[in-house]
Amino acid sequence: MKKCPACAYGNPGAAVKCAVCGRDLSAVPERPEPRPQKNSPQLPLAAAALLACAGLFWLLQTYAWKPGEPAPAADDENFAYEGVVYSLSRMADLRYLPAGDKRRALAHLASPDERAAMAAARAAGAWLRGETDPVLSRELFEALLAAAAGDRPAVRSQAALEAGMAAALGFPAGPYAEKIRLAAGGLARDSAPEQRAAGYFLFSMAGLEDYVPQMRQTLLYDPSSEAKLHAACALSRLGYAEGHERLAADAASPDAALRVEAFSCLSYSASPDAERLLRSAAADDLDTEAAQSAKSALILRKQLAIIKK
Repeated sequence: MKKCPACAYGNPGAAVKCAVCGRDLSAVPERPEPRPQKNSPQLPLAAAALLACAGLFWLLQTYAWKPGEPAPAADDENFAYEGVVYSLSRMADLRYLPAGDKRRALAHLASPDERAAMAAARAAGAWLRGETDPVLSRELFEALLAAAAGDRPAVRSQAALEAGMAAALGFPAGPYAEKIRLAAGGLARDSAPEQRAAGYFLFSMAGLEDYVPQMRQTLLYDPSSEAKLHAACALSRLGYAEGHERLAADAASPDAALRVEAFSCLSYSASPDAERLLRSAAADDLDTEAAQSAKSALILRKQLAIIKK
């Protein structure tokens, strides 16, 4: 190639004159054609564009075009009730929850899911223990008694325990004696020890002595130490000496779990000796678990004494 010195046109190497301006090129040396640069700035841009397209295609292929996992159906058991159980558990801790929310939650006592129904019973019991509205208190207590008279064992016993605890903490259970007898009696006649224990508890916390003979039979002849403990707990609450004697023996048992349960029962005992036993256990530095249980029982006894005044 010959570059014209006048107009800078690149003429072919064999040219004699400039094809543009006519300048004589005979004295102009021929120069080789310039080679294209290998690192042209367009190449990285083109490569980046291709990479971007490939990346976009991969994203679309992986996410946009791939069908996702199907969402749980609204009527799926785990999906429908796990959230209910969790919500009720959290709501139970809310002291100032609006009355309307508490009333709506009571509907879950009849839930087809046992977990949700038991969570509703625990929530109703927690609200009842701190409720100041007498109308709502009655509704909560009656709902628990209705659930305790139902046909699902775990829900029945949980509702009976919650109702019994409310009665122990001062709820006036007297006007509901017949409903308590219906619910607690059905539980006390059950063959399962857990059901009978819940029935005995509700009877004793409401101050009803209808099933004292059955409690005595359990205390004397039932092969289960747990069943005997529950019967002793109820009898001691009602003021019967044999119940307290059994609790005193269990409080000195080598079985750690049994000792803790006995101290818990002594919280409610009508025996004047219960306080002494609990104070002795609370001062025992060698058995820290029992000592802590005894201290908790003493605190509850003080609370109950204040309520009775």
